[in-house]
Amino acid sequence: MGQMAEEGFSYTSDPASAEVIIINTCAFLSSARKESLDVIKEMAAYKKNGACRQLLVAGCLPKYKVKSKKLEVRKGRGAGTGEIQHVDGIIDSIGLHDCHVPRVKATPPWTAYIKMSEGCNNNCAYCLIPSIRGKLRYRTVGDIIKQVDAAHGQHLPQHRNFPPAKEIIFVAQDTTAHPKFPEILKKTAKIKGVRWIRVMYTHPKHITDKFIDVMAKERKVLKYIDLPMQHSSDKMLKAMNRGYDRKYLEALIAKLRKKMPSVAIRTTFIVGFPGETEKDFENLTDFVKTIKFDRVGAFPFSREKGTKAYGMKGQVGEKVKSERVRKLMKIQEKISRQKNRGFIGKTMEVLIEGAGLKPARTGSACKFTGRTYRDAPEIDGRVEVVSSKEQGVRVGDIVKVKITKAGTHDLEGTVI
Repeated sequence: MGQMAEEGFSYTSDPASAEVIIINTCAFLSSARKESLDVIKEMAAYKKNGACRQLLVAGCLPKYKVKSKKLEVRKGRGAGTGEIQHVDGIIDSIGLHDCHVPRVKATPPWTAYIKMSEGCNNNCAYCLIPSIRGKLRYRTVGDIIKQVDAAHGQHLPQHRNFPPAKEIIFVAQDTTAHPKFPEILKKTAKIKGVRWIRVMYTHPKHITDKFIDVMAKERKVLKYIDLPMQHSSDKMLKAMNRGYDRKYLEALIAKLRKKMPSVAIRTTFIVGFPGETEKDFENLTDFVKTIKFDRVGAFPFSREKGTKAYGMKGQVGEKVKSERVRKLMKIQEKISRQKNRGFIGKTMEVLIEGAGLKPARTGSACKFTGRTYRDAPEIDGRVEVVSSKEQGVRVGDIVKVKITKAGTHDLEGTVI
């Protein structure tokens, strides 16, 4: 986007008026590949009925073998996940993976995602990422901080009335695989105007004491960590090639909570991995009940060709997987409600992201939606906020809110 803007292209959110349509795709799971193909087919209609002259596919899908009767995605020269591939047989490719080109943020102006590295060396038994995105290649500290600076001060023309980015979110296939992550956090925290620093996609075996210390000491680094664990049964963790056991996880969580009593821990689990017995699943439910995570995502195992898990014995049926997901999430919902109720009466900082669609009952009040430090964009909970018109709350502001009501996932409160 940065390169194209520099060359004079302008952007539109209306595909019917676009001369070039670019689709960023995912090939991690069969469901993601299907979704990508559905969007490509939808956008292909604009070549017949719209202004579209070129349809391009970016991301992982071009590197994956695509089978579709109605669509063919052809690879360009030097095909890779950092390039754009044309559809309909046009084979030119545009290199996009130069970190030093100007950037254009496509996210809300108050939040900026910073990608620290590309690829992964973990080789988990269920995962296609190493074969699709390659081995780990991480960016230099200077390059990352340079992009943080640019993202903090840059916003799209249609958002020029909004404040610059206040929240920096570090992402990668494995953020904590970057050997200088603690240094990156420290330097980002020194940048004036950055208020929140959020860490996503960490790997439990790469969490170091130095990383925890920096996270605990730096005020701007949110006490929130996305820590995918995938299971708690030692047998399952070994089969998945995760590199740790339940005892290690319990010690790590205890260390995080000791250093940061208010830390919000988000995790994900895979249920129905080949060989998972009822005993293994009970181990997982016991783990969730004991640890009481703040946020949990549960997913049924997806059998993907090209992974070690694809040929493993003991494949679990779809109905069993679905039922285990339902049971696990029911347990977590109860935990989430209890945790949320504990915030009633407390004052929390909330990043305002939108105005409410329905007016408040009182004519002198305004409704907004936002997030606390415990909520990553789009995947966690939200806060419904009421303020008086005199308080002048704007989208993009970080305001203090007294929590008055709590549900399973979301909170409600008033600006103070």
